[in-house]
Amino acid sequence: MTRQNPAKVKMAELMLIGTPWQEAAKQARVATSQSSAYRFLTEYCLRGEKALEDRRRGHAYKVVGDVLVWLLERCREKPEMTARALRAEIDDRFGVRVSRGHINRVRAAHGVSRPKKKPA
Repeated sequence: MTRQNPAKVKMAELMLIGTPWQEAAKQARVATSQSSAYRFLTEYCLRGEKALEDRRRGHAYKVVGDVLVWLLERCREKPEMTARALRAEIDDRFGVRVSRGHINRVRAAHGVSRPKKKPA
């Protein structure tokens, strides 16, 4: 999944010509911290526009819309499914990588957590 953000490229280009990070972010209209600005600048210098590819996993924006609807339905159909299995299906079906921990947090927030095993 690629998020296009030409504003970040503008910010990086401004920083490369010597503009302080705060001013570059302001001019490019990017809300960021100093560490994030420099982290992106480093990635941009190393990888070019490929730095725009979002490589984070498990963030809430990934489990919205169709992914969220599908996840909740799947958990209601098969509540015993592990987060690992759900993660693989989400990746195959939607091309989105989500951490198992985040899947479990979403399940808990919507009341479709996996049933606890009873002690033997």
